[in-house]
Parts: sequence; structure tokens; C-alpha cells
Amino acid sequence: MFFLLSKLLSFILAPYFWFITLLFIALFTKKANKKRNYIMVAIAVLFIFSNTFLSNEINNLWEAKPLKTSNIGHFDYAIVLGGFSSYDTTYSKVKFLDASDRLWQALQLYHLKKVNKLMISGGSGKLLHQDESEADKVKAFLISLNVPEKDIIMEITSRNTHENAVNTASWLKKHHPNAQCLLVTSAGHMRRALGCFKKANVNVTSFSTNYYAEPRSLEFDKLILPSADVIAGWQATIKEMVGFVTYKIMRYC
Repeated sequence: MFFLLSKLLSFILAPYFWFITLLFIALFTKKANKKRNYIMVAIAVLFIFSNTFLSNEINNLWEAKPLKTSNIGHFDYAIVLGGFSSYDTTYSKVKFLDASDRLWQALQLYHLKKVNKLMISGGSGKLLHQDESEADKVKAFLISLNVPEKDIIMEITSRNTHENAVNTASWLKKHHPNAQCLLVTSAGHMRRALGCFKKANVNVTSFSTNYYAEPRSLEFDKLILPSADVIAGWQATIKEMVGFVTYKIMRYC
């Protein structure tokens, strides 16, 4: 039930849902002044959530700061959280998404000998076809990039961040209880992920990837001009904020 509700809540809180809902209400409102007010609010929502400057300010406050690769010590495992790929059954190949930066960063750390092994944690995050796992499809891809099979650990049962932490903790307790681990995930997701892994008593250091925050800029286009990409970024940020609060209530982190 929690899994289903989290998916539904993410949809309802998306900025485009608010915008469309306000326009839909305005369409069926008969009074001219109320119709105008709904349209104005819809326009305001569109401006706020497409504004690059405002989005960047929020990301600077929310995202976990990245670390320089040169400052990373040595770890037994890089725990890479899923959600960065899907599997194309038509062409029998892995398709990588925006979050795949976490995999490439971890792969670089492995080849730089900063980590001994890669642990990919993530099953299916779909409402339907939950038997379609992400992690097991990635294994063959990593092997093709010269990562020995013995250095790849697949945790393919997790559907969310809470399960990532609990299932990883269970595996480490059995196979390597004193392991030093680097937690690799998106900067916007790190706050929730780090809380979950610490709650599960996994000794982890955070390593943020695919961050959106940039130094503050007062350029005209970022202050005034709308951006469709920013709207999509807000959806991910709101999802993480709500997820963090929800996990706190559920005592997952």
C-alpha cells in the first residue's frame, strides 16, 4: 500500500498537475472574476516552477554537496542505488536514464581503485511487472566494461530506498559486517538515502552524483525566461522532499 501511495502522491504533487488542474477549474467556472483568478494563479505556478533562478536556489539548499574524486579515500564497496536504467525487451538492451551518472561515477571510482567492488541495489520500481528487475540486467553490461563478475554484487529485490538500505544491510551483515561503503546516488536523493542506510546501521560515506545546483547567477535568462527542463527538475525535487518527510514519519530514516 505504501508503495502505491508514494507513486500516486508523486503524480499529484507534480507542478504540471497543479497547472492543468487550475486551467481545468477555470474552464468550468462561470463567474468571470473567478475564472480570471484561476488563470492568473495557473500562470503564476507556471512561472515559479519554470524559473531557473528559483529552482537553483532550492537545489543549493536541498542537494547533498558533491565531493572531488581526488578527495575520496578507499572503500570496500560502492553501493549504487537503482533507478538509473530500464530494459528494452524489443532490442534486448539496457537503456540508461538521467540518473545513470551514479553508475558511471561509481565505475570510474572502481577503475581508479577507490573501491574494491560494486554493489547495485534495486529491483523493479514499477507498479506493474514488478518481476522485471533492473539490477540483474546491468550486470552483463558491467562485465562487458571489464568489471570482473566477482567484483559485482547484485541486490535485486528492493523496490524503494528503504528496502535498498534494509536488504543491503542484511547482505553485508552476512558477508562483510565491517565493510567501509561509499553510497552513490543522486544529490537530490542523498538526504533520504543516507538517512535510510544509517538507520539500517550500514557504515556509509555519501558520494553525490547528477547534481543540478550551480553557483548563483543573476543572468537575465535565468531570472526571467521560463524553462521546460526546470519544470521537470522541480517534479523530481518535490518528490524527494515529500519522500524524505514521509520516510521520517514512517521512521525509515
